[in-house]
Amino acid sequence: MLKIPFRCSINNAKQAVVATFIALAFVISSVVAIAMPITYDLVWNALFDVAMEQNEQQALKFEAFTKTSIRQGTAAEDVITQFQGIFQGSSYDPSNYVCLVNENGEVIAHPEKSFVGNVIDINYQRKQEALAMKHDYVDILLITPDIDADFSTENQPSRSVVKYTEDGYMEAIYQYSLPDIDATLWIHIDVEVLDKKTEKVMMAIGAVIIPALLIMIAIGTLAVRIVERSFESKLEKQARTDGLTGLANRRHFDDKLKIEWKRAFRKGGSVSLAMLDIDYFKLYNDNYGHQAGDEVIKQVANCLNMNVQRSSDTVARYGGEEFAIIMVDCTEQEAALFMQRLIISIEELHILHAYSSCSQYITCSLGIATLKATEDVDHSTLLRLADNALYRSKSKGRNNLCS
Repeated sequence: MLKIPFRCSINNAKQAVVATFIALAFVISSVVAIAMPITYDLVWNALFDVAMEQNEQQALKFEAFTKTSIRQGTAAEDVITQFQGIFQGSSYDPSNYVCLVNENGEVIAHPEKSFVGNVIDINYQRKQEALAMKHDYVDILLITPDIDADFSTENQPSRSVVKYTEDGYMEAIYQYSLPDIDATLWIHIDVEVLDKKTEKVMMAIGAVIIPALLIMIAIGTLAVRIVERSFESKLEKQARTDGLTGLANRRHFDDKLKIEWKRAFRKGGSVSLAMLDIDYFKLYNDNYGHQAGDEVIKQVANCLNMNVQRSSDTVARYGGEEFAIIMVDCTEQEAALFMQRLIISIEELHILHAYSSCSQYITCSLGIATLKATEDVDHSTLLRLADNALYRSKSKGRNNLCS
């Protein structure tokens, strides 16, 4: 009768564990899916800001060079020529260049001399606005001087973000005014480079986060498994424990008797079994009440549990007011002597029983049998012998031991 609900409980526990694991995996996957794009944007913006800060430092150096040259008496045209020499003397990357533009948008110094004289046509957007829109960047290109464009200081923000419409790559333009030579310093940042750097950073982060997540999942799985085993162990214990006394129940007793009998058979040993019944318990229940009767059962069970202390022995509530004790590795005389002391211990609990015919206190009748485990007998024979001994104990006036 107990097996069906117990199995159901175990199955429910396993279902709960699986559901917990799935939920854990879903939560972690969701966190990763949400966090990675956000992290990518944070890293990209951080690298962008670092690049812009570096550009500002570079612009300040060019500004200091301009002021120093003018103070030393160098003409503005000659300073621009010096800039042209500096630009051309550096390694030139068409996607990452520095150039000077005058107030009319004309390129007056550029790493590639063929661009000098061209006019830049650009519509400006501030960095914060452009990054917020993400999909609405403007185009930048160098064109011929015949296009009229106004590039006065007032409409030139210090930072702008643009996008190549051809390939979809973003790029940034940093502008710094050099009023001493009536020009604006333009530094072109290829954001494709920022994208690649961001990807490298994300790979480094992933190299840390992914193993960490796997470890978290492993730890979570282990923790869930431990909880599951604990829950299964608890259910198993509950299914094998008597609810009133905390002793082993009838199911556990039956299984344990079979196990100990098989073990004794392998070793060529014997098993002793004691059957114990509280004397005149029905009269006690009828006169003192069922609650008091339950208290008696619990006190007797506690007495048995306290006195039977060998780990190899098993004390069980066999049913109602009846108990059973399985003893191994002891002789028939040793088992009988121990059970005789146990009968005395129960009476010495001094639980008053005015309706008993054998004592003023609660007492027990006890039958004991010891049998060598052989191939031609089984544990049911031992059980029958102990039960018969208990019946003889009751027939002799109770509160005694028969074997």
